[in-house]
Amino acid sequence: MDGSRLINVDYRRSYRVRWRDTDQSGFANFSSYVRMMEETEYGFLRSLGLSIVMEDERGVVGFPRVAADVEIHEPVSVDDELEVWLLVSQNDGVKVEYQFEITRAGRRVVNGTFLLACCRFPVGEPPRAILIPDFIMAKLPAP
Repeated sequence: MDGSRLINVDYRRSYRVRWRDTDQSGFANFSSYVRMMEETEYGFLRSLGLSIVMEDERGVVGFPRVAADVEIHEPVSVDDELEVWLLVSQNDGVKVEYQFEITRAGRRVVNGTFLLACCRFPVGEPPRAILIPDFIMAKLPAP
């Protein structure tokens, strides 16, 4: 991963900047980077046979984000080819943290972080944090 600070990357996906990703300046909008990171997270989970929302014998389990951070180092424009790198930097059995790095031609343009809590979603009640079920822990990489 030339020019990258992340090592031991757990997942990578390519992304081409589209017109919809840009604002009037012609550069990708902040929210576009969050969407790129989110799509990478979903691909990562699918690659493990998981999803952002799952069911087990006790009901619905999911990983809502409790924090997100994005730092833009260089702007990107329509048709730029990007690589989005994901690293599991925390997995303590309750929370999972992903670090992301977005590169163009091997050069870092964005880095970010998602912090997620494992929650159960009881019908008619607010979500509540739980320990990550064993069937999920068995598939998530340890940092």
